[in-house]
Amino acid sequence: MKDITPELLEKYYNNTCSEEERKAVEAWLNAPEGPSPREEKLLASSWQNIQSNIQQRDQPAAITRRLSPRFWLGMAASVVLVLGIGFYTYDSFFRNSSESAISQSQYHNFTTQRGEKRTLTLADGSTIRMNYETEIRAPKQFEGNERIVYLTGHAHFDVVRNPDKPFIIYTEDTKTQVLGTSFDVRTFPNSEKTEVVVSSGKVEFSSKEDTQNKVQLTVNDRALLLPGEKISVSEVFAADYTAWKDNRLVFEDAPLEEIVLVLERWYDIDITVRNTKLLGNRYTFAYDNPPLPTLLERISFVAKFEYTIEGKQVTIY
Repeated sequence: MKDITPELLEKYYNNTCSEEERKAVEAWLNAPEGPSPREEKLLASSWQNIQSNIQQRDQPAAITRRLSPRFWLGMAASVVLVLGIGFYTYDSFFRNSSESAISQSQYHNFTTQRGEKRTLTLADGSTIRMNYETEIRAPKQFEGNERIVYLTGHAHFDVVRNPDKPFIIYTEDTKTQVLGTSFDVRTFPNSEKTEVVVSSGKVEFSSKEDTQNKVQLTVNDRALLLPGEKISVSEVFAADYTAWKDNRLVFEDAPLEEIVLVLERWYDIDITVRNTKLLGNRYTFAYDNPPLPTLLERISFVAKFEYTIEGKQVTIY
């Protein structure tokens, strides 16, 4: 196993470590044995550095309170949370979700970056397909009478049916509850909307701010929640919305502005559109995860624009 050092823990906290390093840190954090004297010193050093970094970011004092190294290691899953998404997100979103009947220390944090997808299998056999730039918090074991996970980003859920133990997904603004079904949930930090598309079964989708603002969804229903508005429901072809999990890019009457955002995350690139009049133009197409140059060549022919590719920078004229 890779040696765990303060430097590696800080890389993990800053989300700059490699996949191999990430797995090594998570395996170390979740090991059942208690801390050794060497680990006590290691954690103390890393904890001080992390506290210093957080204080430099001018976070509230309540978030940066001091904990002992032994307590920190004892709450290994909470450490994963702290290192993975930072104290601000933890305090302002997840900690305030009092609906959870499970101790925060039992939760693990899972993330994907641009251009990355990931599949999780939960303790009850349910699976989560994570799209790019997504965070999932899920417990190692489901306790109590609910199965609760937290989402930021875009994921597809295949939930094992259990009528006695509903499955609940919390986002910053919404609550999605099911007994057993498959569906998509999308909510990115830089977007004001939360969207749910149902592939099978029945889903209850509601606003956390207004619990009376809720709807029941079935197959091919799409629900959309915007701030301060009632949830809107429309009928769609769910397979188009979930095609991403099979590495298919599908757009149905989508504006170029939305297509650009998806392509940036999908291919881990940055796109600049010089001719802003193009952003409102709408297009329909479907491709099986082609190389970026091939995709741009096909889209540009239909959309009638020119483009250049320089490393990870794409410019559309």
